[in-house]
Amino acid sequence: MKLDFSAIENYGQQYAARVCDDFFNRTATINGQQILKLSNVAQVNMFVVSDLFEKWKADTEAFKSPYFNFDNDDVKAALKAFMNTASQHIMVKREHFEPMLSKAVVRTIILLLDPSKYFDDFVRDSPEFTLTKERLAQLVKYTKINNHIAKSMAEKMGSDDKVYVTVALNWLKEISDKVEFENADKFFEILSAKVPFRKEDFIKTAVKVVEEIPVKKAAQSFFDIEPEEDLDDENVPLPTVDKIQAEIDRKGTPAEIKLPGIDRLNDTFIGDLPTVNDLLKRDAIVGGTPLADLAFNRPIKSIADGVSLNQKFVFIGKLFDGDINAYSNAIDKIDACGNLSDAKSYMNKFLAPKYNWISVAEEANDFLEVVARKFQ
Repeated sequence: MKLDFSAIENYGQQYAARVCDDFFNRTATINGQQILKLSNVAQVNMFVVSDLFEKWKADTEAFKSPYFNFDNDDVKAALKAFMNTASQHIMVKREHFEPMLSKAVVRTIILLLDPSKYFDDFVRDSPEFTLTKERLAQLVKYTKINNHIAKSMAEKMGSDDKVYVTVALNWLKEISDKVEFENADKFFEILSAKVPFRKEDFIKTAVKVVEEIPVKKAAQSFFDIEPEEDLDDENVPLPTVDKIQAEIDRKGTPAEIKLPGIDRLNDTFIGDLPTVNDLLKRDAIVGGTPLADLAFNRPIKSIADGVSLNQKFVFIGKLFDGDINAYSNAIDKIDACGNLSDAKSYMNKFLAPKYNWISVAEEANDFLEVVARKFQ
């Protein structure tokens, strides 16, 4: 489960604003006893008190001075009495209290939705990678929901003053595996009475990747189609050797002949792959190609039509991890693409990263060559 912290924080702010609107319209400040009774969810109130406790400790530390001995027993006793007295006279204005209340609501929701994360974060946030007995005691004191987790941690601590965070995390996992967490729904009902929400609002849903399906053009009348100058008829007979030889005599040697579609293969699947032209500079492709094989550069109606039986085994084994169904599905999707650009985009986005085609660049570019023939 992945929490939507943005939604949780937004709710915390709304809740705090609503509660403060109701409370501070009668008074300018709030005291300790009022804080303990402010929210119907006691955990929210306790988290506010916990925050105040941390501020109280920080203010106590502020009394330290290089000029006076604050370690003297009399000074320590007097300071403790003073700070204890101050703690009995809490007085917070709305501008300072509202952010504290919002934070308390956020912590409460996280504790309810994902208690494992709450306790895990508490342990990991321990200063100097050490969980002290004093810090753990505060967890027990101010955590009311799933308090049995905190108490079990304290029992594990025993008489030790501190443990490393790694040890405490192992304790936490052991405890969490054996106990049940409290049902959060009853607390959410109470919170929702003040500011409505759904629990699902705080949980991120997995984003499904939707493959783009090429949009087919609207049906067109045969009589509206403009004739093209170079229509390829699938029934046109393949060129004879004599015709190819005559073309060679007229234009030059086979290495100088510009084969249809080769220029379109300059693009690569991803930036790290060698270019197709680099991979196709082989005698078997251009200069040394038997004349009869030049016919295989003609356009094809389907990818499958351009793949020989031997190539099919190579493509399935090298490019699709031996999965014939994955190969067939990919062929169908590529055939459905509207043009070479769409086909290459699909391969770049879904096939190349999934099957690590960068490690089989030569086979990948052989496959791209067949795809290019489909869209000539």
